[in-house]
Amino acid sequence: MMNKFILLPLCICSVLPGIPFLSAFAQEAAVEEQVTEITSDKLFFDYEEKKAIFTGNVVVTDPDLQLTADKLVVTMTPEDEIDRLDAEGNVEIKMEGLHSRSGKAVYTLGDSKVVLTDGPQVSREGSVMTAEEITYWRLENRMEAFPRARVIMFREPGSE
Repeated sequence: MMNKFILLPLCICSVLPGIPFLSAFAQEAAVEEQVTEITSDKLFFDYEEKKAIFTGNVVVTDPDLQLTADKLVVTMTPEDEIDRLDAEGNVEIKMEGLHSRSGKAVYTLGDSKVVLTDGPQVSREGSVMTAEEITYWRLENRMEAFPRARVIMFREPGSE
């Protein structure tokens, strides 16, 4: 049976009120566009380590991105704010015209940086990029790929 992260605030909202995505659920008139939902087959929350570990059929639905993976670790700061997301196993991310696939992805909220490793591939505007590591800075709209970076550009038939 699939666990819905949306139900989690009933258990821990009073303990961790500063977590942004939990606070949104506790709001009586929360705007749907500001809601982040994480579902998985299993959820383990470690209060001391300030980590939520989602395993099996993980799906993150957020206004800024959609992510699927086999496992997701959400790490919080000492102030109970989301610090980073570590996804692994069949990771797919869709955001802002990008579609990526990789074995691992780390998203740090402080700098809005996504680091893809383990066979990453990024598709954007008719091209596909591969490398051993691909880094995307969301706020700066820039990307870096190394080593062995490769870009394949597709053209429509008849274009020059």
